[in-house]
Amino acid sequence: MTRKLYWEDPYAKEFTARVVSIEKEGIVLDQTLFFPLSGNQASDKGFLKYKNDFSKSKVEKVEIKDSNIIHYVSSDFLKKIKIGAEVKGEIDWQYRYGIMRAHTSQHIFSAILLELYNAKTSRANIEFENVSIQLDNPITEEQFSIALDKLNEICTLRNKEITAEIYQEDELSKIPSKIRSKIPDKGEIRLIKINNLDLVCCGGTHLKNSTEVGPVIITDFKKGIEIKYHVGNKALEIFSQINIGMLQLSDSLNTPIFKLIKKIKSSLTELVENKQQLEILQQNNLNLSSKYPSEVYNDFNIFIFNYQIEVKLIKKSISQYPPNSLILIQMEENRYQIVTNSEKVNANDIVQILIANFGGKGGGSSFMAQASLDNALADVLPEVKNYLDSI
Repeated sequence: MTRKLYWEDPYAKEFTARVVSIEKEGIVLDQTLFFPLSGNQASDKGFLKYKNDFSKSKVEKVEIKDSNIIHYVSSDFLKKIKIGAEVKGEIDWQYRYGIMRAHTSQHIFSAILLELYNAKTSRANIEFENVSIQLDNPITEEQFSIALDKLNEICTLRNKEITAEIYQEDELSKIPSKIRSKIPDKGEIRLIKINNLDLVCCGGTHLKNSTEVGPVIITDFKKGIEIKYHVGNKALEIFSQINIGMLQLSDSLNTPIFKLIKKIKSSLTELVENKQQLEILQQNNLNLSSKYPSEVYNDFNIFIFNYQIEVKLIKKSISQYPPNSLILIQMEENRYQIVTNSEKVNANDIVQILIANFGGKGGGSSFMAQASLDNALADVLPEVKNYLDSI
C-alpha cells in the first residue's frame, strides 16, 4: 500500500519515492504527495522526474484503482521508467493550496449549516478554489445570510485550529460519538477536527487554520439547497469585479452604494409594471389593427408592423383577424416574424423562400415562423407576394 505523504504533511511540495508497479495507465509509488481523486475532491497535479531530471512527465490525474494509487504519466516516461527506480515528485502547490482552502471551507460551512438549521450536506464537490454543496432540506434566504456571515467570520477573523487523527479498525471505541459523518466499515479511519465546530471522517487535504481560507463569495443559491461558491484568488477577483461594478452602478443610478439593492428592486418593479402596460397597449393595438389591413393582395389580408411584438400577444390576437390574414412583423436588425391564420399559407415555406433568395437563417411552423435576413422590407414584401401568387 502506498504511503500517503499528503496525510502526513499536506503542506509539503516535493518528495522522493520508488516505483513499485508499472500499470498500463501509469505508475504506482511506495509513497506519494499526490492526492488521488477521492471523496469528491479533485486529484493533485504536478511533475514526476527520473534520473536527475533527464526524464520528466506532467501528472495531470491521479486515481485509486484496486487500492493502488496510480499516477498518470506521459507514454515516453512510462517506457523509460522501471520498477525499483527512484523518482522525484513535485506537486503544483498553488493548485493544491486552492483545493485545501476549498475543502476546508466546505467542512466549516457544512458544520455551520448543520449546527444552525440541522441542514445536512448530502453532496459536496471540491475543485480548485471552487465548491458546490447540496443540502438535504432547504433553508431560507435569511437563514443562508446568517450562515454566510458566520462562515466568513471563521474564514477571515475568528481562527480555528484544524487537526487530523487516524484510527485503526480495532480502535473504534476511541472515536468520539459526536461525528458529522458515517464511519468507514474497514481500513484506516481519519478524523478531521475543527476546534469547537466540527468532527468528520475525511481523507482529503485540509488547512491547519481556518483563517487561511480567506473570504468566501457565493455565486449560486438555488431552491434553498444548492450552493456554489469560490475561495482564494478567484474569490478576491470576483469581489473586485463586483465592487467596481457596484461603484459604476452607483454612479449611473445616482444612488449611494449601500442603497443600490433597494434602488434596483424598485427599478425592476417599475420596469415590470411598464412592460405590463406596454403589453396591454400592444394587445389593444393588435386587436384594433385587425380591422385595417395594410394591403389586400389576391384576397389575402396583409398586415405589416414595424416593431417588436411578443409572440404570446400575437397568438392571443390572431383569432380577431379576418380569414386569410398574413401578419408580417419587421423587428430590429432585419429580423422578421410571419404569422398566418390561413390554411392556404405556410409561414415556414415563406421563410425558406426568403432564405433561399437572400441568405440568412430561420424557421418555424406553418402558423408562425421567423427569419434573420440582410434585406429591408422593400425586398421582402415582393417575395411574399410572389409566394401568394403561387398558391
